[in-house]
Amino acid sequence: MYINPNIALIQDPLVAAAMRLILSAGKWESVSKGDLILTQGQTCDFLFFVESGAFRAFRWIEDKEVTIGFTFSGDVDTCPYAFINHLPSLDTIEALSDGVIIRIYKSDIDKLIIQKPEFKDFLTTLLSHYTEILISRIIEYRILTAEEIYDNLLFRQPDEVAKIPLQYIASYLGISKERLSRIRKKHRN
Repeated sequence: MYINPNIALIQDPLVAAAMRLILSAGKWESVSKGDLILTQGQTCDFLFFVESGAFRAFRWIEDKEVTIGFTFSGDVDTCPYAFINHLPSLDTIEALSDGVIIRIYKSDIDKLIIQKPEFKDFLTTLLSHYTEILISRIIEYRILTAEEIYDNLLFRQPDEVAKIPLQYIASYLGISKERLSRIRKKHRN
């Protein structure tokens, strides 16, 4: 399985060993386009690694569905605050395509920590990388235009982004579908 280098430094032997543990403890699942992996209000007791497919996280804010992020092959996803604190999720995570995920429950992670205390270091590293990705996204929103953010998304995942419906990308960028269409048209020329 490919692990996104933004998530884990797979070259590190300790990280590689921890990944083997977590993947063996996880439940491999095939998902279909439109499946909800996590729903807002559901107790978040798992995280998942994306083996294949594309996913989006969104929240309902004042009766408006707001896309807050996308995950692709090699990424990890969850509602971090709810996962860490075993609370109802603030987010919904939806499959945008057919794919495969490896779901690992917090209870299984806790067992791994008891069996191998060094696993806690890996989990801390994983969550700190995840936090850094979220912070980078906040900074990106503060200093880049919607077009530049779209360019970055295209650079990272060109094939997957092409499959994402316009309304989700527009919501993520905070722009109208029409404006996104103009940006995409400019890229084709």
